Amino acid sequence: MKALKKYTINFASLADGEHIFNYQADNKFLLNFEGALVQDADIEVKLVMQKFLNSLELNFEIGGTVRIPCDVCIEEFDLKIVGSDKISVKIVSEIPQGNDEYNIIYINDGSSSIQIAEMLYELIMLSIPMRKVHPEDKDGNATCSAEILKYLEDSKNNIAENSENEDSINPIWDELKKLK
Repeated sequence: MKALKKYTINFASLADGEHIFNYQADNKFLLNFEGALVQDADIEVKLVMQKFLNSLELNFEIGGTVRIPCDVCIEEFDLKIVGSDKISVKIVSEIPQGNDEYNIIYINDGSSSIQIAEMLYELIMLSIPMRKVHPEDKDGNATCSAEILKYLEDSKNNIAENSENEDSINPIWDELKKLK
């Protein structure tokens, strides 16, 4: 992918030691990944790479916002995310079979570069919480759409009323209560 070329690090030309890289993950970055949870983002990325003789240590730190729909009112809002991850890259002559170790990547010793775009994408997606709701205001009140919240409250009340009416109308419930 030509668009992700700037996320390739040519580590062979770098001296052993610490190297710092800064990236911007935005809409153009996310468009390169099919089925992304979000399409709109503004995320600062700091990568501290520690190069050793036969390995690399990649320490990612991200912070920024993603535009995402609220799980309660479905209106989009800017959700602040932060995240960090540490990935070890081992440079080996033969890649082991059953490579399922967490946060360890093996590459052949003939390789001179590593592509970090997918690692970065996964970190961004994993930094998005399962429940995405508007943040509360300074008084602790919901900042979701007032119109949607009112509709949800009315629906909840209607369901509760219908449930109470069914209990009193249906004689089956009276018979089942006798079994207690």
